[in-house]
Amino acid sequence: MDRAQWEADQIRGVALALRHWFEIADTETRMRELGIRPGPARKPAAASDKRLQAFALTALPPQIVRLKPEAPVTTLHLLQIVYDDGMMRADPWRWWFAWISIEMISRLGPDPSGRQVKTFIRTDESLQSVRHTAARWLASSEARVDYVNREFKALLRQALTDQDVSADQDSLIDRLGQPLVVFIEAMAGEAGRISAGITAQLAERVERM
Repeated sequence: MDRAQWEADQIRGVALALRHWFEIADTETRMRELGIRPGPARKPAAASDKRLQAFALTALPPQIVRLKPEAPVTTLHLLQIVYDDGMMRADPWRWWFAWISIEMISRLGPDPSGRQVKTFIRTDESLQSVRHTAARWLASSEARVDYVNREFKALLRQALTDQDVSADQDSLIDRLGQPLVVFIEAMAGEAGRISAGITAQLAERVERM
């Protein structure tokens, strides 16, 4: 076995161990348990609080992810890219992307470019409903809105460069595609950065082993 394959296998092993320290809860289930959304008709529950529904539906990913309280300090170091990001350190979407990244790395190996997670976010059948509601991800952070605006402006500049500036507005919109595609690409880009950052931290850990 060559050195590169050995390192890849070791990184997968560390990712597998890291999976143990995550707690995952289905967002919809938790919302029903907490009375944020109404429970099943056949099961009596407290009246749902509609005031919180809008917040939960825009701010939360499909799964709520957190580290177990007993997780070691080394776990925080390996996930530094998730929480050491200014005002977005507590962003539940970033933790969800981290969970997906750890799952992918443990199954497929290192993801130094973030490509495998980006592809998963863009194309996997299990995330179809997430992609259809990508505006939830956008609306959950003002910083994210600014980021997507920058991405959209870059696409707009490219479109103007690629075709006659005098083109009418409708053809320009057709050239850009649906806004939802921009949101999905931005989601995939953020997930890819997190996956690449986690891979780098895992690789650094393996080098010291």
